[in-house]
Amino acid sequence: MKITIKRLEITFVIVYFLAALLCFFLFRSKSCLLGSFVGWLVSIGDWFLLKIMAKRWLKKGGYSFIDYGLRFAIVAISILILLKAGFSPVGIVVGVSVIPASLMMLGVVALFRKITV
Repeated sequence: MKITIKRLEITFVIVYFLAALLCFFLFRSKSCLLGSFVGWLVSIGDWFLLKIMAKRWLKKGGYSFIDYGLRFAIVAISILILLKAGFSPVGIVVGVSVIPASLMMLGVVALFRKITV
């Protein structure tokens, strides 16, 4: 069994729904749930930006620090706009942290199941 991009993206969705349920039941607020959703959308947008940039890096044979910095600036500005719009900061953090949590979870599963990467 291999870890593929498709498997990662399916894991992102599963972990998001678990995190959203945790956010909703732990804080008992719809604003936290909505904040986690928009945070997850920012995180998914960042993921697709990274995929596009990685394909370009492979074609050129290297990567640009300007592109990398621009991607982080876009994510930071998006989060700032969401915070200024009044979304729950806890929900945004939960939503944005879905992808790193998914990557760590698949890494642990790969370690214990000896999945090839």
